[in-house]
Amino acid sequence: MALTELKGQNTGTTTVVIERGPVRVFAGALLDDDPAYRQDEPGGPVPPTFPFVMPFWGSLGTGGAAGLPVEKLRGPGRAILHGEQEFVYTRMPRVGDVLEGTTTITDVYEKERSNGGKMEFYVSETDWRDAKTGDPVVKTVFTMIVNVRPPKQD
Repeated sequence: MALTELKGQNTGTTTVVIERGPVRVFAGALLDDDPAYRQDEPGGPVPPTFPFVMPFWGSLGTGGAAGLPVEKLRGPGRAILHGEQEFVYTRMPRVGDVLEGTTTITDVYEKERSNGGKMEFYVSETDWRDAKTGDPVVKTVFTMIVNVRPPKQD
């Protein structure tokens, strides 16, 4: 059963520093050879989907999985899947930015599958702001899906 009690929870704030090395690696993984992602000066651009990995590659001590309690979602017969992701930009993040992201779980719901299993959906939104000014930079919306196998038949 989906953990509906998570809906509305603020999972905390993460601070990230956007560094050139992770931006280069991410662009390479996307096979994007744009030289703009390889320059050494601060203020360089990041690929448009880079905010998805910021909690993994730039956090100062915490981060990952959009603040969702993955340890509570794992278990026998449960597979965690990447669902949708969305980015709403006020401005593009840049190398050298220090951003603070506050994450809220905005929706939790489930759907029945035709085989008797279920799919649980966990939607989180992270508002990333400039750590110095508090100005909004980007909002990321992430949907994690837990595919739950149907009960075993005897």
